[in-house]
Amino acid sequence: MNVEKGGNGQPVVLSGEMYKAISEVLSDLAAKTRAKTIIFADSNGHPITQRGQTSEINIPNMAALGAGDFAATSEMAKIVGEPGRFKYLYHEGEKSNVYLSSVTDNFLLLIVFDTNIALGMIRIFTKRTIEKLTELLNEAKGEEQKASEFLDVEFSTYLNKELDKAFNF
Repeated sequence: MNVEKGGNGQPVVLSGEMYKAISEVLSDLAAKTRAKTIIFADSNGHPITQRGQTSEINIPNMAALGAGDFAATSEMAKIVGEPGRFKYLYHEGEKSNVYLSSVTDNFLLLIVFDTNIALGMIRIFTKRTIEKLTELLNEAKGEEQKASEFLDVEFSTYLNKELDKAFNF
């Protein structure tokens, strides 16, 4: 299991199967959009997985800058009266564009694509991908809660037995 800290400081547990499922969703997005690079990171800017041309881009720096971008624009959102942070950010360049999306409160999706690829196509497929990722992450969170509840009961039972032994009850 991979444990990642989410933006709210809570650990998010991703099993091997969950990691594989997320990777498959990103591969599908890469195939449909012809994006150069796709990065899935936690909201603190730690990359989790990526697809596409990753040798030309410093992935850790890109993920960290994407998280910083969201942090800065969340303050802008407050100033203009938005109830949360902006969900999508877009940067247009001469050769490449960057589209950033929040995925739940704990993750980010960064997409680098050529300027000849239509932004509308990126937006449509990204929205569908975020829906799939959100579903997967909510499933992982539910599994984590079940495991935590089981461990709490297991530990409590064990502790009670050991205390009984220690005090000869």
